[in-house]
Amino acid sequence: MRYVFQLVVHSLWKETNGRRHGEPPISSVQLIRLLDKQVRNWISSIREHGDGRYDGCMAKWFGSR
Repeated sequence: MRYVFQLVVHSLWKETNGRRHGEPPISSVQLIRLLDKQVRNWISSIREHGDGRYDGCMAKWFGSR
């Protein structure tokens, strides 16, 4: 959960900063998809390294949605 919180805060900061500097805004649907993909990639990379502590993370992530 800490990683997800950090990811959300960073993504919102990045979006706000981009808008201030004239970049086109990202829709909320695109932002949610980006966050979801980043979390899935993070969980997958941990699982590939053989860390057994996070075996149920992917199931919990999909179960929470």
